[in-house]
Amino acid sequence: MMHGLQRLAFQPQKLQRPPVLLLLVISRPFSTSPPACLARRRSEPRGELEEGSEDGTRRTTGKPDAEADLDVAREWLQERDTAKGIAKIPHSIGTVTFSRSSGPGGQNVNKVASKATLRVPLHKLGPHIPKVFLEALKQKGSRYLTDDGDIVISSDSSRSQLSNTKDCWGKLYDAVVQSASVPGKTTPEQKEHVKNLTRIANEKRLDSKSKASKKKSDRRGPVGEW
Repeated sequence: MMHGLQRLAFQPQKLQRPPVLLLLVISRPFSTSPPACLARRRSEPRGELEEGSEDGTRRTTGKPDAEADLDVAREWLQERDTAKGIAKIPHSIGTVTFSRSSGPGGQNVNKVASKATLRVPLHKLGPHIPKVFLEALKQKGSRYLTDDGDIVISSDSSRSQLSNTKDCWGKLYDAVVQSASVPGKTTPEQKEHVKNLTRIANEKRLDSKSKASKKKSDRRGPVGEW
């Protein structure tokens, strides 16, 4: 009986067949290539879609945004006539109120409401001025800019409401123009001059570095000489 129990104890068991789904996963060949969607995304050139592109391909834009903004500001400043410059800002975006003036007025002083106060919300002014000036007003601020985000300008230089109103708009235009410094456009000659200066400075730097390295090598002496 012991011999029969030993035969039963060491009888090998039959292995169960794996499920069909597991066999399919194991038999599927492993691929190291990325999925098709990722491969297509990697092959696309970087850049912004150019307006008016019919083929739908991506092309990088020509000028950086900062340089384009400066070009707009330069063109906006080409108008030397202050009156024409003021006309670029529509008066409909602001409100003008009048109060008694303490300025010159003779017998009418403190009796006639000739003092003009102009209030222009900055968010309404933004679409009518270059981005360079708008960002400068937001970051640096202005002595006319209130905590509510409005530009408030007053004038009582005259006893005429119309003259004081025009003076307010003139001060607004000056505040916008003086909020940021717009450099002139660099000419090709200036660019070439800067390029030459950079090249000369680089050559001097490399020459100085070479001389310092040679001096250091001379101090050590020939290799193997003691």
